[in-house]
Amino acid sequence: MELLEGLKTRKSIRAFKDQAVPRELLVQVLEAASWAPSWGNTQPWELVVVSGDTVKRLTGELVAAFEARTPPNSDVPMPATFPDDYKARYMACAAGLFGKMGIARDDKSSRWAHMVNMTRAFGAPVIIYVVFNGELTVPYTMLDCGAIIHGLCLAAHAKGLGTCIAAQLALYPELVRKHVPLPDGLKLVVGIALGYPDPEAPANAFRTDREPLEKWVTWVG
Repeated sequence: MELLEGLKTRKSIRAFKDQAVPRELLVQVLEAASWAPSWGNTQPWELVVVSGDTVKRLTGELVAAFEARTPPNSDVPMPATFPDDYKARYMACAAGLFGKMGIARDDKSSRWAHMVNMTRAFGAPVIIYVVFNGELTVPYTMLDCGAIIHGLCLAAHAKGLGTCIAAQLALYPELVRKHVPLPDGLKLVVGIALGYPDPEAPANAFRTDREPLEKWVTWVG
């Protein structure tokens, strides 16, 4: 896949085939992603690849906590509010997705079911957790982690795989640590659902748009 094509065609996948991803293919994706840039080549990320029955056990516990409305306790706090322009795009994303899925605005039960499905990693056979050393300064470490996350998603896309970056999968780090061996001091950023996209799923027909350059680029000189 040509680079610019990959950048323009990658999208979030929210339904996956019930098909295991070969280890050798995951290795190719991870090796490609490892070339992501970082501050002074510090490479401050660590990735944990979860697959097989562990995914089912882990997501089962995450769903149970979510359905019980257990307060989240993310290692990296999520934003509580957005400025108006950002909020408008966020709401448009949700409206467009639910529109493709045939979920009405007042259908609270279906919207809740979607959140539960997200907590189950949309049925993906693999979850890749991105973690970092808690001693690091968070803002710049997030910059570096974002770089490898994007690189991983692009590499997966080039190999015929789909991904969805989901903070939802890191809402309950204590549950993740029950199933994932993380040394003390490491913090979770996000989980990335990964697998073969289901081309028949309505959710996978949705794609967000982008603002024109004049909205967010300033030219000087």
